[in-house]
Amino acid sequence: MYILNEREFIEEILESNQKPEDITIKYLITLVSKYYRSENDNITLERLVAEVKRRILLFDIDGYQEYQHASTIEKTCKRVINLEQDKIFKELEFIPLYKEELKIIQSLPKRTQRKVLFTIYVIARYMNCSGWINKKDTKGISEVFKLANVQMTEEKRNLLLYELYKGKYIDFAIQVDNRNIRVDLSEPSGNNPICYKLTDFKHIGNQYVVAFEKNYGQCVRCGKAIKKPKHSRRIYCDGCAKETNKEKTKERMKTLRNA
Repeated sequence: MYILNEREFIEEILESNQKPEDITIKYLITLVSKYYRSENDNITLERLVAEVKRRILLFDIDGYQEYQHASTIEKTCKRVINLEQDKIFKELEFIPLYKEELKIIQSLPKRTQRKVLFTIYVIARYMNCSGWINKKDTKGISEVFKLANVQMTEEKRNLLLYELYKGKYIDFAIQVDNRNIRVDLSEPSGNNPICYKLTDFKHIGNQYVVAFEKNYGQCVRCGKAIKKPKHSRRIYCDGCAKETNKEKTKERMKTLRNA
C-alpha cells in the first residue's frame, strides 16, 4: 500500500482506533513506530517498543497475538529509532510525472504497456530509490499490474515486462532471487515540466487513460476508465450505472411505502 502523507494517515487511524482493512499489521506497526518516534526525539528503543506494543493492542485486532509480532515490532523500532525527524514520514502532496517520461510512455504501441509503465514510473518516484521499485516475487509484480488496471496471467505479465526490457524501457536487477525493476527518472527543468500530478494510488492505469487518451472518463463509483463521447455527462460505467439505478429504485420504493 502506498500513502502520500503517512503522518496524516496514521493520525487519522489513531484517532479512530480502527485498523483499515487494506493495510497489513506489519505496515501498521511501522506507522505506529514512526508516530511515537516523531513525537519524542529522545525516546529510547525500549520505550518505543513498549509504546508500539501497547498501542497495537488497543486496536483490538481480531486474531492478533503479540508474541507472533514481537520480533517484527523490535526490528521495526530499531530501524525507526535512528531516523532523522525530517525523514521519518513520507509527507507528499503528489507524485509528479514529467514531460520526458510521458513521451517515453506514449511511444509504446500497446495500451497495456503504457498503463504498466506509467504505474512503474509513479511507484519508482514514490520509492525514491534511484528509479528502483523493489518487488521480490510474483506477488509484488501482481500488485503492480493490479494498480495499473491490467489483468493478465503470470505468463503474459512476464512477457509484457520482457517486451519493456527488450525495448530498454526498464531494467531488471542482476540478482536472480528478486523481481526488482528500474526506470530512468528524468530531472525537472524548464523543458521538462510536470505534466501530471498523481494524488491517489487507486486505479493508476485508469488515471493514465483518462488523463492522456481522448474521450475517456473515470467511473466515480469503481474507478474504471469509460469511453466518454465529447460533451457526455456520463459518470458511471455500465455495471455501476445498473447498480446505482437499482439502489435509487429501492430508495424511491421505500419512500413511497413510508409515505
